Amino acid sequence: MAPRTASLKVDVPAPGQDRIRLGRVGIITLVGFALGVVWPRLAGVKLVPTAPVEEVAGLAASAEPESEGGDTPPPAAAVVPAPATEPKPDEALSRLKIGKAQVTSCRDGEGKRQIHCDELDLEAALGEKLKTLALCKGTETARGTLSLGLELDLPKKKVVEVTRGRSTTLPDDATQAFLECARKDLAAAPLEGVKHTRAQYTVFFVVDVAPKGENIDKPEPKPDEASGRATVGWEVAIIRESPKDGAIVARILRGTNVVVTGRQNDWYKVKYDAKGNEGWVFKTAIGM
Repeated sequence: MAPRTASLKVDVPAPGQDRIRLGRVGIITLVGFALGVVWPRLAGVKLVPTAPVEEVAGLAASAEPESEGGDTPPPAAAVVPAPATEPKPDEALSRLKIGKAQVTSCRDGEGKRQIHCDELDLEAALGEKLKTLALCKGTETARGTLSLGLELDLPKKKVVEVTRGRSTTLPDDATQAFLECARKDLAAAPLEGVKHTRAQYTVFFVVDVAPKGENIDKPEPKPDEASGRATVGWEVAIIRESPKDGAIVARILRGTNVVVTGRQNDWYKVKYDAKGNEGWVFKTAIGM
């Protein structure tokens, strides 16, 4: 008996039937395109973000290192910079107190000294320039008075010379630093609007100076009461104008006797010479 074989039935579409099926697929595709693409655009509906996260995050996302396990962390959030704030006034300016300009002499166009000199209003021309002396390098610990002399040639509208007055009490190094800064900062000072009757003037500004970080208008703390005598025990004891960071005013040798007149923490105020000059010395330098 011969074995039976399974028959394979193949449906062959009738003529024109395949066109009907393709037509149905086309209609369905067209309807889907209309619903998924055309209608959202007409209705103003956004189905995806306008920019990927990587574009918003910028370098912040790409700069993230991979974790120890080798997985890349999620993109970082966009960093929005804080709004700019106005800079605070420079506190360094408070260490100077600049007096009014004092005219000490004047001359005519030929350089001949005049008996009567008019006053000059130099605030608008030199005020801001003089304040920048507070930032002068090499003067950070200075305390005292700077007598700043200026030679003005008003027809030429320029400061021709900067000098030091006799009433200056600052150490020489700080004084020279201030003078160098003044020569540089005042070289291009705008003197066009200064009213005057003479051609050349010598003027002085008295500038009170405090160390950086201090306010010149704030009174110095009064030292505690202390009195007595002491002897320098160090090979050389340094005497400062003010405790800790004050300018050095003298160096005295071992065995020098001093008179104690005050105290501020670990520093003692002493008279260290026959003239009665005073300064501050560290306590262990005089055996305290």
